[in-house]
Amino acid sequence: MLYRGALPAMGTHFEIVAGGDDPILIQAAVEEALEEVSIGHHLWNAFSRQSLLARIHEAGATRAVPVDAITLELLCHCVRLHQQTGGHFDPAIGTDLVRDASCRGMEAVEIDRGAATVRLLDPRCRIDLGGIAKGYACDLAAQVLRDAGIECALIHGGTSSVVAIGAPPGREDWAIEIVGGSGRHVFLRDESLAVSAPSGGGGDGHIVDPSDGHRVPAEGPGVMVRGPCATDCDAWATALTVAGFQSGIEQNLPERYEASPVEATDDARLLSLVSKQHSSR
Repeated sequence: MLYRGALPAMGTHFEIVAGGDDPILIQAAVEEALEEVSIGHHLWNAFSRQSLLARIHEAGATRAVPVDAITLELLCHCVRLHQQTGGHFDPAIGTDLVRDASCRGMEAVEIDRGAATVRLLDPRCRIDLGGIAKGYACDLAAQVLRDAGIECALIHGGTSSVVAIGAPPGREDWAIEIVGGSGRHVFLRDESLAVSAPSGGGGDGHIVDPSDGHRVPAEGPGVMVRGPCATDCDAWATALTVAGFQSGIEQNLPERYEASPVEATDDARLLSLVSKQHSSR
């Protein structure tokens, strides 16, 4: 049987579908996995004055702020991915980014792993984890399910970040449809997928180019990245949308990751086909 659980978080909708023979175990595991997502939402919500990010921003350069283990790991991922993408993925942006280039960049974020603290070297810097948090939350939820012994599950955050564990009953993989584009399907088994695209409708999109502080044009193409880790897929999809597919930075994709362009539309996203699975390959 398949058990579903859902949660509004991070300005979107998270959903988990998990299968197995023990409904009590499945339900408990799904609820625990969604709790991980909820914790992340409250920690990294850039729009809440009670969030951890708000405390970091409020402290500015005056003092280092203690952070929890999962936030510390997430920010360390941000540093690594900022370097791997040549700076095209950069969550150290905020309202001052467009006005003043000197206050942006992960270089303005001091992370002390030993002390588990974070400090902004420039008080105008702002951290926005929108380009990676959903993927990271999906990875956290997936780990909870795996630890519980769940071997069949699909997790998505906002239908733009997906983690597939195993395959649904009677299938070889999970079928994912790319919405608003060519109608093509992607098949996942023990793999992750993320899509990033500017919003449609012309004008400026919602993604900021860290190199100049300008927003990526809304009519520009999006990018799909698949690989072992949703965190990396999410950040790389963002970076490739900023830089442009075939800009050259895709050559730095880690082993077992691959990227492809997607058509940018008003609803450029992923749709998990759980209740009406397509035939396996």
